Amino acid sequence: MCELLGFCFNRKVEPSFSLRGFRMRSEYNPHGWGLAFYPDKSVQVYKEPCPSKESPLSQFLENYEPISSRIIISHIRWISRGDKSHRNTHPFQREWDGRDYVFAHNGTLDMNNPEGGRYKPVGTTDSEIAFCHIMNRISDEGIKFRDDGDYKWLRGVMKEINGLGNFNCLLSDGTHLFSYHDIKGYNGLRQLHRKAPYGPVELLDDDYQIDLAHEKKPDQEGYIIASRPLTSEKWEAFIPGELRVYRDGKLICRVSE
Repeated sequence: MCELLGFCFNRKVEPSFSLRGFRMRSEYNPHGWGLAFYPDKSVQVYKEPCPSKESPLSQFLENYEPISSRIIISHIRWISRGDKSHRNTHPFQREWDGRDYVFAHNGTLDMNNPEGGRYKPVGTTDSEIAFCHIMNRISDEGIKFRDDGDYKWLRGVMKEINGLGNFNCLLSDGTHLFSYHDIKGYNGLRQLHRKAPYGPVELLDDDYQIDLAHEKKPDQEGYIIASRPLTSEKWEAFIPGELRVYRDGKLICRVSE
């Protein structure tokens, strides 16, 4: 099954430690990997249709200092729809109203290509079809994500999509990180609130440990979202069907039934 990884912090972070653990899971998700981050208001996306564990580019980016951002989305792929190709590799990217949106999905959906609207898929995945549907709805209705009403609206759109199959996703407009968990609890989704005081942390998928006290500043805090826990820390499970909204390293809204 595909896996998701997202970050939202109050200051720019270098995600090398978490990416190291996430890369190890490509052994079970060998069909592609991708990484999206915001150096500024624009987004940078790297992706390849190959196992991240075997990718020289992925290994290089793991410790590449310019990979620094308040919001980061990463994905490793197991094919359920669409062939193994660059165009079908997550995350996907679109622009609306001067903002770069990125999206990654875990699950399988029974969705058809949108007949109308500004956004159409380049590839052949159900995931990109779902993303285009979300972007068409956002642009058609002029959603700006300014308040809880807009967040509740987005959760309604995602719940409708979820009615067509399994749906976990990460979405960002460069300011917010939106995380939605499947209504039936498919594949799990969890968050970790990382803040001071920092100390030693160990990866679950690799014999590797670091002391975050040497890596983080005392005023740095934020959230990490993952399909499965990456570290020995205490991760909190999402409620099935829940949308969580993050901004500037804070969890600002939770929307469920």
